[in-house]
Parts: sequence; structure tokens; C-alpha cells
Amino acid sequence: MKKILIAAVIAMVALSGCTSRADKAAEMAGSFLTCFFNMDYDGASAFCTDEIASMLRDTLTANEYPSEEIREKVAEASRNTEFKVLSSEVEEETGDIVVSYQVIPYGASKNAAIPHRMRIARIDGDLKIKALE
Repeated sequence: MKKILIAAVIAMVALSGCTSRADKAAEMAGSFLTCFFNMDYDGASAFCTDEIASMLRDTLTANEYPSEEIREKVAEASRNTEFKVLSSEVEEETGDIVVSYQVIPYGASKNAAIPHRMRIARIDGDLKIKALE
């Protein structure tokens, strides 16, 4: 009986560790997406590996808009784009956390949700987005 109780406690602790890490990753994904769609690319980059952060900064800040009016329209569309984190699961083989989410572009119907995924890994003790799929 004592061995069964110990095994059950170990299993619960192991499962709660995975759930906690997956929950943290889902929360982090939401924070990243909020920064991203608010066009706060430095803030979004803080959640990413150096490689992804560099890509975000280089690609998105290099955009030049033909006019201030167009830049404002792009910013408005980005701010009003909706997203929803759907799930987060720990992959047993890699230990990565795969977060599934959907994006509903500004002005599109709710049926126009575009599915996406991101991979989050523990790097140097911190959770970091290592891939956007």
C-alpha cells in the first residue's frame, strides 16, 4: 500500500510539473503575441531565442512605409488582429512545448481563423520561443 501511495505521489508531481511548464508556455505565447500585434517588436523579441529575436528586429523594423497614413493603417490592422491560444503540450522526445494558436486578421470573419504553432524550449533556464511555424 505504501509503495502504491509513493508511486501515485511521484506520478502526480511529474504530471503537475509538465502541466505547469505547459501553462507557463501558453501564457508566454499570449504575451509574445500581444507584443507582436501591438508592433512592440523589442518586447516580442524578449520572449525569443537570439536567432528569432534578430529575425524579428531585422525584418520588421526594416519595413518602410510609403506614407504615414499607410503606416497608421498597418498599425491599426495589427492592433485589431485577434488571436487565441488553443493548447500547449510538452513533447516527450524533445522536451519542447508546442503551443497551438489561431490568428483572426482584422476585418476577417471568425471563420477565417488561421492556425499556427510555436515551439518553446528551456534555454539557459528560461523558456524561449525557438520556432514559429
